[in-house]
Amino acid sequence: MEEQNSMKQKTGGSTLKQTAGVLIGLIGGLALGLIVHRWPHPSLLALTSAIKPVGELWMNALRMTIVPLIVSQLVCGIAAKADAKTVGKLGGLSLLTFIGLLIAGAVFAALAGPPLAALFKVDQQTLAALQSGASELTKPKAESPASFAAWVVALVPSNPIKAAADGALLPLIVSTALFALAITRLAGEQRRLLIGFFQALSQTMFTLVRWVMKLMPLGVFALALPMTAKIGGVTVGALVYFIVLVCALLLGFTLLLYPIAMIVGRVNLWRFARATAPAQVVAVGSSSSIASLPALLDGARRWLVFPDAVTGFVLPLSVSVFKVNRTVSSLAKLFFIAHLYGFTPGPLQIVTFILTVMLLSFSAPGIPGGSPSTSLPAYLAAGAPIEAYFLFEAVDAIPDIFKTLTNVTGNMTALTVVARLAGFSNSVDSYETIADAKPQSFFHNEQVESEIAAD
Repeated sequence: MEEQNSMKQKTGGSTLKQTAGVLIGLIGGLALGLIVHRWPHPSLLALTSAIKPVGELWMNALRMTIVPLIVSQLVCGIAAKADAKTVGKLGGLSLLTFIGLLIAGAVFAALAGPPLAALFKVDQQTLAALQSGASELTKPKAESPASFAAWVVALVPSNPIKAAADGALLPLIVSTALFALAITRLAGEQRRLLIGFFQALSQTMFTLVRWVMKLMPLGVFALALPMTAKIGGVTVGALVYFIVLVCALLLGFTLLLYPIAMIVGRVNLWRFARATAPAQVVAVGSSSSIASLPALLDGARRWLVFPDAVTGFVLPLSVSVFKVNRTVSSLAKLFFIAHLYGFTPGPLQIVTFILTVMLLSFSAPGIPGGSPSTSLPAYLAAGAPIEAYFLFEAVDAIPDIFKTLTNVTGNMTALTVVARLAGFSNSVDSYETIADAKPQSFFHNEQVESEIAAD
């Protein structure tokens, strides 16, 4: 018992130390970025330019683990633990859960968005300034959403390696799932050989992730500094109110996901919060839900203790195709633009807008910034002026942090709901049992740390 308590204290202390370091790096990067934006001295600009590649290197190091992690986790989860019937069941339950959470976000935004947007007082001077500023922006060509038939055809890639290189994760997941199902048909020795390879690959990538995460405070600092130096505090008028409105709605829905996980997913609220916290830190620092996948997998394994067949299937799938923020943030933008420019979208326009955004949410990449112009047709169909759309896209960097925070929390919430609907119970109730049952977090792993020290 004393040894377990000691492990608990050491692990908790390491996690707190890591989190504190990341927060210090983030705050430091934001503060220094504001200074550079306010006083762009040549030496400060040179410092910012020199630090920017450090953040890009850290993000690239994290990104290079994503495809191997997705492939190895899916193969291990499907081939080692599940049969075709189980995979089909999990896939169907995942899709229903994703749609349900997107609808919940749309209802939340539809109820809270209009009254909050109406609090902003609009005058003609503000409107003229907004229209003038928007007219100076470079407007990229809007991309029409692919037809449903083209979307279905693209699910099975002719070249899975090219799909992985292009970041087309949904086709990669489909091809990997089919490959894993084919492994289940192999003879015993051949099947064990392939499964053993992918299990080793998974553990290797987790070790690599742990090494990269040790540099997270520096990486977050190097990402926050140039971004803040470029956009500044964005402190005036409608742009500030828009940022506050979107961030507040996203934060409100993120908090709502906790009771959803507790009531619908039937997990302990404290354990859910502990499982999600490391991924939320990565989300805030990187603005990339895909980059948060390693932390999501680690947190789920360590604190929620669902079967690997569920965790290894649902989380990679949800990170790749499920962006729960889309209905909240998109409706918030639509309602604020409508209030600002004095038009009222009708019920049919709003329903069409929600359905379009939901469809687009399954094809948006989980990277900072995403591909914003693909959603332009939805706004135009709802009556939004094109200049307003691009004006608010130009200040989307700050809300993007909260979008990613909402996404990763939604990913973990989806896991709890799918596991509950699939009949899996999260029965581990004590820290000691969790520590014994699951691998250590990549924030603290004695074996890995000893290997690093030896190197």
